[in-house]
Amino acid sequence: MLRSPTVRNLLITSSLVLAAHVAVADTAVFTSVADNTLIEDATGAFSSGASTYFFAGRVGVNGGSSLRRGALRFDLGSIPAGSTITSVTLRMNCSAAGTTTSQNIVLRRFLASWGEGASQAFGGGGAASQTNDCTWLHRFYPATSWSTPGGQFSSTISASRAVNVTGAYTWASTAQFVADVQSMVNNPAGNFGWCVLGNEVTLQSVKRFDSRESAVATRPQLTVVYTPPNPRALNGDGGVNAADLAILLAAWGTVGPGDFNGDGSVGPSDLSILLGSWTG
Repeated sequence: MLRSPTVRNLLITSSLVLAAHVAVADTAVFTSVADNTLIEDATGAFSSGASTYFFAGRVGVNGGSSLRRGALRFDLGSIPAGSTITSVTLRMNCSAAGTTTSQNIVLRRFLASWGEGASQAFGGGGAASQTNDCTWLHRFYPATSWSTPGGQFSSTISASRAVNVTGAYTWASTAQFVADVQSMVNNPAGNFGWCVLGNEVTLQSVKRFDSRESAVATRPQLTVVYTPPNPRALNGDGGVNAADLAILLAAWGTVGPGDFNGDGSVGPSDLSILLGSWTG
């Protein structure tokens, strides 16, 4: 095959295309599809599924000095399977800060599914838990419990941001944040979102964030930059490289893998198409 002058000439001519080719990235912006507050309580009687906000941190004496942890999830189904995630950022709006003392608000990936029910609270104390609400004890109230009260989540921080006063904040992209989303895209059944945690030691450290039930402009937004899989990847690994070139050349002159133009035979035109899609 490689002895053909036509093939050799095309390989030489297309080398410039390979050097210049750059994979094109896409950007997707997602609004949360579920959010809630895990309210520390020995019975799991309180939740906040349908509220316009969720909380992270420790409340003051008047609230029982108990903890609040946010639960946040996004539907990433519109990102094509096989895509490579390159950047992930989260924007949330702090609508009540308690004190103006800066507190680190961190994200940790949930390791189990959880729910959002119809409980609608008008304060940090929550409302009576409703069917399928997540609570301090339950993933889905009233029948399915967390293996550990307070939620099952990774010990690794995915992203962190200092929050002091009210306003919009962005959690910047990190290697772990990218790895989380890459895993969720590769395995959608494992997309359980993130737990939002604040300072759990200091009284009145709690911060309040707008939920998906709030005004459109202040809902949690996840921005994902990704490179979609290349349709010319003959070996299915998402990129076009030497392995795909070998597959195409092995099928030269036949109706085999690499007949990109659909003319019934792998030939020079198909080779040009493959080389023009090269990712290396």
